[in-house]
Amino acid sequence: MKKRFVVLVAALPALFASPAAGSVTLGQLAPGVSPLGYTEGQCGGPVPGDYLQQTVSSGNSFVVPGPGVITSWSHNAGDGTGMTLTFKVLRHFGGALYSAVGHSGPFPLLPSVVNTFPTSIAVSGGDIIGLRIPTATPGVACDADVPDEPGELTTATNLADGQSDGFAPGAPFYRVNVTAVFEPSNSIGLGSITRNRKRGTATVAIDVPNPGELTVSGKGVKGVIAASTAQAVSPGSTTLKIKAKGKQLRKLSLTGRVKLKPTITYTPTDGAAGTQQLKVKLLKG
Repeated sequence: MKKRFVVLVAALPALFASPAAGSVTLGQLAPGVSPLGYTEGQCGGPVPGDYLQQTVSSGNSFVVPGPGVITSWSHNAGDGTGMTLTFKVLRHFGGALYSAVGHSGPFPLLPSVVNTFPTSIAVSGGDIIGLRIPTATPGVACDADVPDEPGELTTATNLADGQSDGFAPGAPFYRVNVTAVFEPSNSIGLGSITRNRKRGTATVAIDVPNPGELTVSGKGVKGVIAASTAQAVSPGSTTLKIKAKGKQLRKLSLTGRVKLKPTITYTPTDGAAGTQQLKVKLLKG
């Protein structure tokens, strides 16, 4: 009968934590309880290394969809003792070359449960989540056997943040055992303001980090997104036309000027809303 060991650590990880509202889950965990580890021949043998999953045959991608922050990561632990693991974010630079963007750990693992660790790593679209497997600690379940999976990429180098190295394909049909909670950036960039004195409007240049929705509110304010009556926006540059309405429009018509305070709300897809207020002077005549 297999013995169980209780591992006491200074700060225990949260177990089976749910993703926060306004977030995206990246990656996939090995299924079941106590997934197979080193001693059962997983991970390509007891060799330490950095592992990443560039593509998957199905399910959640391991690739970051846009700018934002990784706020936590999880791993479904095997049944070994003395296990530790490091979470890594890596960036592709072409060919076989990848660079470490950030890391979290190493942390001790509680055996046979999903371990979740808080973190804060700024990421960009295209970054890939992965793991650093330590020296041959029995039971560390770095990946799962998945039919038709293209396979993971590995390097024996323990990449420090900012360090690059070439990654080689591992054995096919394996998937890295890690998930991460990604919160898309809701911070927009505001550019120049162009005024149309003939029409009494102002156009604001806006840079949007992720797909989502823009809305405009405020006393006497009407906002129109460039070339569309819809609120949906794509990553990149767009423009927002500010118009006056109601009493503010009448004041603009009488005096030739009015000051508005539009509030721009940007909600990235699957993310939390962010707001920013402007001070805009409209001129007419």
